[in-house]
Amino acid sequence: MKTQRGVLLLPVALTLAVVAALAYTMTREGGMNVSAVDAQYDIEVARYLAASGMQVAKWRGSVDDCDDDEAGYGTLRLPGGSVTVSSAKENKGILTVSLTATTERKSVMALTRAMQMIDLDNPKAATIIGPGDADTTIVKGGSASLANADTLTATEGSAHPLLLFKLTPELDRASIIQADLKLTKKSGNNSQPGRLLSAHRITREWNKNATWTSPRGDATVWTTAGGDYVETPAASVVIDPGSGAYNGVYTLRIDTLAQAWANSPPANYGLLLKPTALSNVPFISFDGSSKPELSLRYYKRCT
Repeated sequence: MKTQRGVLLLPVALTLAVVAALAYTMTREGGMNVSAVDAQYDIEVARYLAASGMQVAKWRGSVDDCDDDEAGYGTLRLPGGSVTVSSAKENKGILTVSLTATTERKSVMALTRAMQMIDLDNPKAATIIGPGDADTTIVKGGSASLANADTLTATEGSAHPLLLFKLTPELDRASIIQADLKLTKKSGNNSQPGRLLSAHRITREWNKNATWTSPRGDATVWTTAGGDYVETPAASVVIDPGSGAYNGVYTLRIDTLAQAWANSPPANYGLLLKPTALSNVPFISFDGSSKPELSLRYYKRCT
């Protein structure tokens, strides 16, 4: 009888041993995983410290009249650790910084980077107006170009104004503080609900001969009829299509769009004005009296 009980207890003992082994393994692996995650976290802290140190160095150079040769940064105390700048040299507006970031747990990351400096001491302002051949209206079903007209007409689904503002060389890689697109509505008709005018970044080159189907008025075609543009608007404004007091200047804040043009001038193809619930609403063009204008406030890049 005792032998039988011993035989029955053997599987139970083996099962308990296996469970204990599994528990030990899981606990050990769990501890190792926690340690690995903790180590990776500290590495990420070092990486963000280094990136933050670079931005601090860039800012210090940019508020120092674009001149920061061998600036004595020393050690910067930041949340999570410290950053020691070993070298900061400026040459023709480019600041090259070498630094070492050290976390509170002593993880270390060294980084060297060249950065374009911005002259933060001298904010600038500019107003840009395009020439007469830098705007047009493309009309659904219309083959002729509407360039050189004194108005740009907006109609939902069938008339899109196009405008191009070429930035001056000083705005190349500038930091845009504010960009206001100002349009003057010439006249109007009956009010319509939900009326909007949205500015969209155009994604391919066009000229004054553009039509609803072609960016140049020839055999070339838009990818999508009505113009190739980024679907998400850079800005929108409510337009009252009525006449009289509802005419005048409407302003769209297009900071992000202007910054994209400043960052990459060759990719500046202008903007498309897309109307919602508007019909035959005219805005004065570059050939009219109260021309569209782009009013900018910015910091120029250091040179």
